Amino acid sequence: MNLERIKKLPSSEVVHYYSGNDIITSKFNKVKVKYNNYNCTVKLPSGLVENVFGLFRLSRRALRLDKCNVFTSGKFLVLIRKYKVYSYNLETNELKETLTLKNCRNILHQSLCTNKQGELFFGEYGNNGDRKPVNVYKSTDNGQSWEVIYQFKAGEIKHIHGCYYDKYEDKIWTLTGDFENENIVMKSDANFTDPERIGDGSQTYRTVSIIFQKDAVHWIMDSPIERSYHYEMDRKSYEITKKEGFPGPVWYVKELSDGYFMAASSVEIGDGVFDNYAHLFVSKDLETWTELAKFKKDILPMRYFKWGVIAFADGEQSSDSFPLFFEALNKVDGKSYTYKIND
Repeated sequence: MNLERIKKLPSSEVVHYYSGNDIITSKFNKVKVKYNNYNCTVKLPSGLVENVFGLFRLSRRALRLDKCNVFTSGKFLVLIRKYKVYSYNLETNELKETLTLKNCRNILHQSLCTNKQGELFFGEYGNNGDRKPVNVYKSTDNGQSWEVIYQFKAGEIKHIHGCYYDKYEDKIWTLTGDFENENIVMKSDANFTDPERIGDGSQTYRTVSIIFQKDAVHWIMDSPIERSYHYEMDRKSYEITKKEGFPGPVWYVKELSDGYFMAASSVEIGDGVFDNYAHLFVSKDLETWTELAKFKKDILPMRYFKWGVIAFADGEQSSDSFPLFFEALNKVDGKSYTYKIND
C-alpha cells in the first residue's frame, strides 16, 4: 500500500470536517464553511496586535494563533479559540460566545463527541501545571449553552485528551493524562452517573484516541516517556492485550468508511520517540500496521514552535479521499492536502 496526494487545500491550516463535498477549514481566525448547503466564512474575534502577528505562519505557530476547533451540530457550529467557546447559527449567521474555559485555550482535534441523543461532550485540555480541577462540559442544545457535567478534582489529572461516544454501549469514554496515576480511561453514561475508571494510571492507559468495536476497545499510547503500543481491551473481562509498537506517541487515529484504520505518530522529546519523523500507518484488521508515509520534523525548536504532528478531520471519509494537515513538519507545516490509499 502507498499514499497518493490528490490536491492541496488552499488557505487551510486546519481541516476540521471533510465528507463528500462538505469541508470546513480554518486559517488564523477565519473559518471557511461549505457544509449541508451552507457556504460562509466565520471570522472569530481577535485584537489589533494579534491581527499583525496573524499575518505570518511562524508567528502564528509560535503564539499558537493557528489553534482552532470547529465541530458541527445540526444547523450550528461549535467553535473554540483562545479560551472562548462560540456558537454559530448557519441559518442566521449569528456568532455568540457561550463559554469561557478554565484550564485551556483549545482542545485536541476530533475530541468533542455527540451521542445518539444529539448531546455534546468535551473536556478541557491545557498545560495545568498547578493541577487545578478539570471540567467535562455537556450541551443539550447543539452547543448554544453548556453545563459542567463532571469535574476531575484538583491533583487528579493534568488534562483531558478527549470525550468519545461508544455506540455499542451508548456510553461516553473520557481519556486523560499525562503522568503517573493521571492516565485514566473512564466510561460513563450521558449524565456521568457513577463513572467507571479503567486501568492503573500508568502510561499503558495514556491515549488520545480510541477505536470501538462490538467485542473490544482499541487504543494506541501517546507516551513520549516510553514506547507507545497498540492495546486491545476485551469489553467483558477488561483484559488488555499488547500489540504492535510505534516509533513515537500516537495522537490521532481515524477509521475510514471502507474498513481502513489510520494512525499517526508524532515527533516529541523523550525516550519514547525513536526518530525525527512523524509516521502515518494504516491497518485493515487492527492486527498489523503498515507504514504509508513519514514526514521529517523541521529544524525549529519543538518547545517553542510545536511538536511534529499529522492530524485527521472529522466526517465520514474513505480511502479514496481523505484530508491530512500538518504541524512543524518539513515542507508541509501549516498545510493541508487530500490523499488516497493505493492498495
